[in-house]
Amino acid sequence: MDERVIARFFQEHREKFLEDIMTLVRIPSVNTPGGGRYPFGEGCARVLDAALAMGERMGFEAENHEYRCGSILMPGTEKGEVGMFAHLDVVPPGDGWKNPPCSPYIEDGWLYGRGSCDNKGPAVTALYAMLFLREMGFKPRRTIRLFLGCSEEKGMGDIVWYLKHYPAPDFSFTPDGAFSVCYSEKGIMEAEFEAPLPGEIVRFSAGAASNSVAASAFALLRTEAKRETEACEIWPGISVKREGDFLRVEAAGKSAHAAFPEGSENAAVMLADYICRRNLVSEEAGKILFFIGDSLKDYYGSGLGIAHEDEELGKLTVIAGMTETGEGRLRQNINIRYPACADAGQMEAALKQAANSCGWRMSWVKNDPPSYVSPDSPFVRTLCRACTNRLGPSFVPYTMGGGTYARKIPGAVAFGPGIRGQKKPGPDGHGGGHQPDECVQLKVLEDALHIYIQALEEVDRL
Repeated sequence: MDERVIARFFQEHREKFLEDIMTLVRIPSVNTPGGGRYPFGEGCARVLDAALAMGERMGFEAENHEYRCGSILMPGTEKGEVGMFAHLDVVPPGDGWKNPPCSPYIEDGWLYGRGSCDNKGPAVTALYAMLFLREMGFKPRRTIRLFLGCSEEKGMGDIVWYLKHYPAPDFSFTPDGAFSVCYSEKGIMEAEFEAPLPGEIVRFSAGAASNSVAASAFALLRTEAKRETEACEIWPGISVKREGDFLRVEAAGKSAHAAFPEGSENAAVMLADYICRRNLVSEEAGKILFFIGDSLKDYYGSGLGIAHEDEELGKLTVIAGMTETGEGRLRQNINIRYPACADAGQMEAALKQAANSCGWRMSWVKNDPPSYVSPDSPFVRTLCRACTNRLGPSFVPYTMGGGTYARKIPGAVAFGPGIRGQKKPGPDGHGGGHQPDECVQLKVLEDALHIYIQALEEVDRL
């Protein structure tokens, strides 16, 4: 397709394109499983209805798969499918936003709001790529399917359900990564540990999701006057105040996606470390908090005895996800992204040993193995060519620790629209997916539109 024709299409549809993204961003769509008609909650149902209505407005076929997910279809002339797999659910907004997370706005060439880059903006971009092809009279041999999921951020039960009821496409990519092509994803292991709640700890709370570094944390403590006096020496990111009969200690960190924790500061780790170092609780309670404040401090697993590194896939990473108290127990969730050289069974054994040594026990664990598609396959080469034609030869295939739908779909890869290493506006810890002030650059979306149009046309020839 002529680049100038695509550019003219984008300018003609720009206002409606951006309004469609913002329409979806305005709908709070955190997955809240509840069963019944809306298995992932009313917010996910509402956003799915809105997205499917956009497809119908453009003249496409739309299918609602029991509110678990949906599809927008551009029928082909022959058998087979090309699938684009996006998601409409988002992580909880968290704190620290400059403006309300579901009140989208555009500033200095960036569109802000929860889900703007992960993954509502890319989903709408994929839809407009289909619209362009339709308006140009393109007749695909294979049906083009835009899948819209509602549970990507919380277990991917939507895509698992879909693949049990429908065949996987011949070729699939998810617009939920960065350019060029992510051909391999690390394995994901999630685990939860619990320990008896010490009497001095009334509550300890941190984190909003397993796959996000905790941005804030607080603890309510029963503590002696002497220890309370010791708490007066405040550390960076820590605040202490009296709250009724208790001492409230708060920590402010920097959030990040679990797959890319570098540069973040985990508030749960900060809080536990501070409480231990200032001797605000007994030795017994300190031993339990040591597991959070020290064993989980290193993002590369050395504190847990699980450090691994692979030449192709990089280092193992681990974060403390959510921490909470209840029913006389303290619970800690962790999220691990591991390369192919790491043995899942050995990791699980090491985690149990590290936890037991601090008075914890593993209550459950689940594992999602790594995925891999050859970077030399015709499919990956075709996608790479579409990318480099627009962005240049420096964009090459890569691997990552992030987990996308690609790991669940046979032969699938992640394909844009992000730019690895791109600096987002605002302070560190803001602007990215799962962070406050999440945003996407309008130029990134425009480039992605060009790339997806070319990719769909060329993949249809394979």
